[in-house]
Amino acid sequence: MRSGRIISGLTLALAGVVWLSAVAPAEAARRGKTRFDGIRDCERTGNVQFRRHDAAMRRFAIDRANVTSDKYADRIGPTFVSTVYHGKATYEAAAGPKPVRFVCLHGGMHRRALFVYTLPE
Repeated sequence: MRSGRIISGLTLALAGVVWLSAVAPAEAARRGKTRFDGIRDCERTGNVQFRRHDAAMRRFAIDRANVTSDKYADRIGPTFVSTVYHGKATYEAAAGPKPVRFVCLHGGMHRRALFVYTLPE
């Protein structure tokens, strides 16, 4: 009788450990998906914006090691700008990749990149 209770308790404990090991990665994945990444949003917006104006454009990639973010938190006209990202990037078109400097105005979390501009290096 006593050994049945021990086995039942061990089974319950084992089930709890299995359940926790399944829930913890799912919770971490959920938090990872909601993490804000303004630089990636600037890169995505830049790719869309530049393709619209240059059919030969292949890729716009921001060099994350050389990005500076300045908190702005004010309006430019009717539009709220949270952060200004600027730094080095690569603009790749039919002529090949070329280094550029970029400026990105971002609206903040749950908003989008508003404007991306490049300057020749």
